[in-house]
Amino acid sequence: MDYSVYHRAINNAERCFFIENQSDSCLAYYDNAFGAFDFVFVKDLVNAAQIAFFSKKPFEKYLIRGFELGLKPEHLERIPLFRPVYNDLYNNKDLQAAYAAGREKYLKRIDFNYLLKVYDLCIQDQVDKSKSEQEYTAIKKDNLKTLLRWIGEKGFPGDKIIGISDRNIFAEIGSPQLDIDTRKLKFSNRLDYYSAEQVSLSSAYIIILMVHDQCTFPQMDSLLKKLVLKGEIHPGEAGLLYDNMFRNVNSKHYSCAIPNASKGLFYLNQFCNYSTLQCTEEQADALRAQWFLGPLRVQKAKKKYEQESGFKLFYGFWGCT
Repeated sequence: MDYSVYHRAINNAERCFFIENQSDSCLAYYDNAFGAFDFVFVKDLVNAAQIAFFSKKPFEKYLIRGFELGLKPEHLERIPLFRPVYNDLYNNKDLQAAYAAGREKYLKRIDFNYLLKVYDLCIQDQVDKSKSEQEYTAIKKDNLKTLLRWIGEKGFPGDKIIGISDRNIFAEIGSPQLDIDTRKLKFSNRLDYYSAEQVSLSSAYIIILMVHDQCTFPQMDSLLKKLVLKGEIHPGEAGLLYDNMFRNVNSKHYSCAIPNASKGLFYLNQFCNYSTLQCTEEQADALRAQWFLGPLRVQKAKKKYEQESGFKLFYGFWGCT
């Protein structure tokens, strides 16, 4: 299925609520998108649930669908909007039953063999990044070749195929020794900082590896668009990688042909110094639209709702989705 249809529906939903304050139209767009696609991004379900709850409308159906895509009740505790009712939600017998049924479906669709390969590649990348810049540059090129081969064989190792980041996922199938916090000890005892991005509601492992190479985007440009259209990567993740080209450009090992910022930026990379780049909001919106992302004014409005109303609306690595 063509996921440009999905993302445009999500963009319309967000515009209706965050710009136009039209919750009914917003939720109708969400419902149409969620009904048309078997796989949807769990963060969109969580955002729809927050909007419905805030608007005093039924919201549980979005959580129940989310349970089939990796959402856990404890994820809701991290959302300020839900904290006053979190205990009620957590102890709700109907939601507990829905979670058990949804979790069973979720575990069945994960490619655990592929997930373990991703763990090993990404853990090794964490070890290798402490090597000399010259040596690590060569390793990063090899890592990208490995990733490209895997994509050709199995698809992109993202939410759709290996599920969202979860440090205890293997324990649920009886193999706790393969969970990331135990697995990483085979590689090094100096990786205390590295674990699953539990709060990201996305499969952040491979995105982190891709971010380590500022030139990932130009090497995967046309492929990334195809993966977005197949629902295997979120357009916000592609935008993060695009903006990543504008970081660390003074390294002698930096090999990208840096685009002109006037051709657009996504404003999705928190370590990109945007103040040094010349890009208008209209230019940014034009590029974002090419990748099925909504305009910056919606992104700004969402941040305001986070600050003022207790929403949590940005997920993915570095909040890129």
